[in-house]
Amino acid sequence: MRRLLLAAAASTLVQAAAAALPGDTDRTALMKIAADLDATWDKGDPAAVTAFYAEDGSLRMDGQAFTQGRDAIHRYFEATMARRPAGVRHVTTVQNIDMLTTDLAFVDTHARIERERAPGERDVLADFHNQTVAVRDGATWRFRIVRSERMAVPKPTN
Repeated sequence: MRRLLLAAAASTLVQAAAAALPGDTDRTALMKIAADLDATWDKGDPAAVTAFYAEDGSLRMDGQAFTQGRDAIHRYFEATMARRPAGVRHVTTVQNIDMLTTDLAFVDTHARIERERAPGERDVLADFHNQTVAVRDGATWRFRIVRSERMAVPKPTN
């Protein structure tokens, strides 16, 4: 058993060492999926948000239980979107992309849930650091693994 664990760890290290920067086409596609997710989330359509995930995708938000599979992810977004405040928007900033293979990318993002307080002024309601494994699915990319951790949110200034 110990040898198996060592072999798995060695394999993971070799793959991590082989990570490369994405080419322009992949970088553009992965940046676009982040922007498209924001626009889709803002519309409040759980089915459309779920479509960004691979059929066997998994999601874990802020240390909660794992959500596995597109059906379960859909139920998660139905529940969370039903209770979100009116007038909020999702804002994602892609911080880093590493290509693990030609069809697998590791993407670090910073995502915020914001609400407009006054014209040009926004309050951050929630702030997350996300680590995502994206997988190429034909001509597009889908989220295979998303791990999201909540960050501290400063109190709004009035």
